[in-house]
Amino acid sequence: MIETEIQRMYKRIPRSVCKQGCTICCHDMIQVADEESLRMGGYKWNGKCNHLTETGCAIHENRAFICRLFGTSEIMKCGGCVPEYFLTKEETENLVKEYTKIKDDKTIL
Repeated sequence: MIETEIQRMYKRIPRSVCKQGCTICCHDMIQVADEESLRMGGYKWNGKCNHLTETGCAIHENRAFICRLFGTSEIMKCGGCVPEYFLTKEETENLVKEYTKIKDDKTIL
């Protein structure tokens, strides 16, 4: 299976462990690429992510780019997340710019 550009970007985000019960990022409305929406089984927001359950994220392995980025950046810290390291502001901004370009370019998917 050929990896997509977005999946390759995921590998550039530090791994992070969320504190048990932390759902801070699950209450923000997000944008997702079509590819991510398919992998997630769709995305709907009604004050929280539709994939949030009592035990946490039901699709954690298939979560979107922004869900992976939250808590791993100096400018997007979360008190409940412990990343391998923090991305700098510049690294974060560059990743977001790349993601936005890929997300908006339907020919890449």
